[in-house]
Amino acid sequence: MTRTRVPAETRPLRIVKVGNGARRTLRDIVIRESPVTIFLNDVELVTFMCSPKDLEQLAVGFLYSEGVIKESADLVDVLADYDEGVVWVKTKGRKKRVGDLLSRRLITTGCGRGLSFHDSSLEGKGLRIRSRLKTSAGELIALMGEFQKRSTLYKLTGGVHSAALCDETGILVLKEDIGRHSAIDKVLGESLLRGIRTDDRILVTSGRISSEMLIKAARAHIPIVLSKSAPTDLGVGLAKEFGITLVGFVRGTRMNVYSGTGRISSRA
Repeated sequence: MTRTRVPAETRPLRIVKVGNGARRTLRDIVIRESPVTIFLNDVELVTFMCSPKDLEQLAVGFLYSEGVIKESADLVDVLADYDEGVVWVKTKGRKKRVGDLLSRRLITTGCGRGLSFHDSSLEGKGLRIRSRLKTSAGELIALMGEFQKRSTLYKLTGGVHSAALCDETGILVLKEDIGRHSAIDKVLGESLLRGIRTDDRILVTSGRISSEMLIKAARAHIPIVLSKSAPTDLGVGLAKEFGITLVGFVRGTRMNVYSGTGRISSRA
């Protein structure tokens, strides 16, 4: 009998399933949760919990979304040790910035011990997305359907968030992680390392859209953020400030548009 391959970021185990007055032992698969520590220019920057895959992309995306690096040319080297859960990143002339970051740690609303180094009420100032991207409700609904279909780890374990960078025709990059912030950082890191532009694109996420998610999108010049879940009030406020089209509760044939309605037509 051929066994189904278990993804490296999951762990098989035996559980007891109880229901309808009966119990049975069966094999299940759960998502792995591991610590990863990022060293920036030989200085320990941060440790957070994540799914142990795509650690290079996670580190690069995190630094990019925090404004530490602005392009791939800022990177000198990125090296990950998956056994130890460590990523070393060397950048050009950023050592002074590390000290500034360490003095401004902020615990976010994220899953997997979300952490950020920015104050959304201050660092959001001046960010404004100018894009001619237009789409339709029907295209966004189809995009969400593709997104959910391709979120294979979620379907397997039910224990992760997904995020994807898309254009109007489909998904360009999709990542999954126990944390919704880390899933987005992995998408941004993959895009940066592969030279995939993020402006005039759509960011799709499975999770709640809070303020720090909008800052990540704004730094990447992404004009449309799409989720099957809800936004927070600060998230909506920042979307309006940044000029981002924010769409939540994309379920079935319906959605709620909280800002930037001009980019979306109502056609199916």
